Amino acid sequence: MRKDKLRAQVRWRVLGVILALALFLTGCATNKAFREKQSRAFRDRGERYLGANQPSKALEQFFEALKIYPDDPYLHYDLAYTYDMKGMLDKTEYHLKEAIRLKPDYSDAYNYLGFIYFGRGKVEEAIKYYHKALENELYMNPESAHNNLGLAYLRLKEYHKAMLHLEEAVRLVPDYAIAYNNLGKAYEGLGQYDKARFSYEQAVQFNPQYAEAYLNLGKLLYRSGESNRARWSFSQVIRSEPGSEIAMEAQRYLKRLQ
Repeated sequence: MRKDKLRAQVRWRVLGVILALALFLTGCATNKAFREKQSRAFRDRGERYLGANQPSKALEQFFEALKIYPDDPYLHYDLAYTYDMKGMLDKTEYHLKEAIRLKPDYSDAYNYLGFIYFGRGKVEEAIKYYHKALENELYMNPESAHNNLGLAYLRLKEYHKAMLHLEEAVRLVPDYAIAYNNLGKAYEGLGQYDKARFSYEQAVQFNPQYAEAYLNLGKLLYRSGESNRARWSFSQVIRSEPGSEIAMEAQRYLKRLQ
């Protein structure tokens, strides 16, 4: 009898501990969800300020969100973007790395970090992060990473690699004007001038205001001796971006064609 009573007491104590632990974990989960919700409200307000091009006010909201729930990878991404708007790239880099630490498959953060490194001239480092972005099969914007890889390989004059990634970018998004313009550069680097011309023409078809693509097309036509077409293309540069540096470059080519 004593042993049965003792066993019963032990069982009840164990059940009590389990129940207390379950209640504690439930409370933690509920508290976490509440903090996430509170933090998200501040983050949403911050994103609205970003949309209104008010980065300083956005930061105020993001700081409040960070106090409540600092483990939100999307909040760190927003902070990175805000600091980028303010030209504070060291902090941009820090928050992108925090976003990746909290969400190791965060492809947008990898792609953005690659973009930051590319802008700093660290092309090999940028390529590494662009590839990391593409490792996630669920990445919603792989065409962006492919286009960025194409740009990076263009910078290194590795035209074949650039071509492969840019062809993939336009396969994924057939009206991707920027990628078509970059693909034209890759084809030019490979000496495939007919394909380059077609790519530039596609770029301006999908974006009729694309001054850089008109300039690249004009130069290609100028070198191939198609003066009238080149003249038209250079005039489109000036029409699209009057007073800009590339408009002045187009104007110099037009003078040569007189």
